[in-house]
Amino acid sequence: MLREGNDKMMCAPTPGGRARAGRWLAASGALAAALIAVAGCTTDGTPRSTQAAAVSSAAEPSVDLAALDTGAYPTAPRPEFGKATTDNILQVEGQRMAQFIVVPFEIDADLTKSGLPTMVITGKSNLRLVFSPEVANVPANEKMLGGYVSTAATPDESLRAGQRRSLNNLVVRYLTAADATAAAQQMADAAAKSAGTRPSTLPGLPDTMVVRGTSGGNRQIMAFTPHKTYVLYQWYETTPAQQDRLEPTIGKALELQTPLIDQFPATPTKAEAAARGVSGSSAPQIDQDHVLIYALPYSDEELKDAKANVPGGSVRAVYGPRGMAHTSTDPVTDYNVLTETGSTANAVERSTVYRAETAEGGQKIVDAFLASNRNQGWSDIDSPAGLPVANCQSKTQFFWCIVRDGRYVASVSSSSERDVHQQISAQYVILTKADQQAE
Repeated sequence: MLREGNDKMMCAPTPGGRARAGRWLAASGALAAALIAVAGCTTDGTPRSTQAAAVSSAAEPSVDLAALDTGAYPTAPRPEFGKATTDNILQVEGQRMAQFIVVPFEIDADLTKSGLPTMVITGKSNLRLVFSPEVANVPANEKMLGGYVSTAATPDESLRAGQRRSLNNLVVRYLTAADATAAAQQMADAAAKSAGTRPSTLPGLPDTMVVRGTSGGNRQIMAFTPHKTYVLYQWYETTPAQQDRLEPTIGKALELQTPLIDQFPATPTKAEAAARGVSGSSAPQIDQDHVLIYALPYSDEELKDAKANVPGGSVRAVYGPRGMAHTSTDPVTDYNVLTETGSTANAVERSTVYRAETAEGGQKIVDAFLASNRNQGWSDIDSPAGLPVANCQSKTQFFWCIVRDGRYVASVSSSSERDVHQQISAQYVILTKADQQAE
C-alpha cells in the first residue's frame, strides 16, 4: 500500500466500508508450525464473568419461526470449530492480535474513516500491501510470525478544509527479540534508501528509527520501533500546515501501543514453550468463546475463491471491541458501545454476531448501530414478513438488517432486499437456539 521514493514516498490509505475490509493470503506453514500453545483467555485477554447475564422479559412481538422465509440459509448453530491448525493458525493469531492493536482514532481523534490496508499480516506477501517490496523483503522478515495493521484517515470534509491526515498502525511479531531488532533496522534502512535519506531518531525515543518524506506536498513520517519480539510501525501523513503534529503523534502512538501489545496472550513458539517447561502442545481455539458457531457461514469454497467477493481472512473470526472498530464506518461508536455492553467476543462471517452481558445491553447495541447508520444516510425500511423484531435499512441499493434475541445481536447485509430478509430470518432462528447463559 505504501510506497517509498522521494516525492512519491508513500500513498494515502484507501477508504474502507461497513463490509469488513481486507484480504488475507495463505499462511506460511513453517512459521505457523512454530506456534503451538496459548493460555485460555477471552478475545480481550481478560476472564469472562462466571455470572449468567440476565435476560429481559419485556414483551416483544411474537414470531412464527415456521413461517419465516429463510431461503437456503442454515437455521442451526454450527458444531464447535476446535483448535487452529498449521493451515490457519497465523490468521487466527492475527485476528486475536487485533484487539491489542491501537485503533487510529485512539491516537488522533479525527482519524475515523477506516481504510486499507487494515488486515491480518500472515507473511511477506501481504506485508507488501503495507510496504514497498524493498522494505517487505528484507532478510530479517524471513523470521516474521505475523501481525496486524490498521489504517484510517480524517473524514472527506477534512480534505476540502485542507486538514487531511492519515495513519497506519502496524505490529509484527518475530521468532525472537533479536530478529525483531534486526527487522526494524533493516526495514528502516531500506525505507530511507528509497527516500534518499538516512534513519534518524526522535527526542526521548532513542530506539525508534524514523524516516521522513513528502508526497504531493504533504509531510510524512515512518517510525520503526523494536519492542521485545515485536516491531511497532507507524506511518503518519499531514498537510504542510499540520506537520507539527508528526512527532507528537508518533510519540502518542508508541505510548499507547507498547503497553497494549504487552497484554496480548500470544501463542508461544516451540522454543518459548520449551523454555517455560511447557510439555505437550495445544494451538489456540478458533472460537473459544463459542459465538462464531452462531454466525451465518460462508462455504470453504467461497472463502478460497477470490472471485466470490468474500473478504478473505477478515471473516470466520472473533474480535473484541477494538478488533471490530478497526474496520467500522463508525469506529468510535462501535468501540464504545461494545465495551460498555460487555460484548467482548464478536463473530464475523457472512453475518456478524454480538453477545452483550445482558439483554438490555444487546438492545443498546441495536439502538446505537441503527442511529449510527441513520447519521450516515441510511433509511429505515420494512422488516421481513413475519419477523417484526428485526430492523432493516437501505442506502444506495444496499440493504442491512439487525435483530436481537436476548443477549445476542446479529446483523447481515446484501445488495438484494429479498436476500437480506432471508439472511436475517435464518439468523434469528439460529439465535433462538443460542446459549443465553454462556460466559
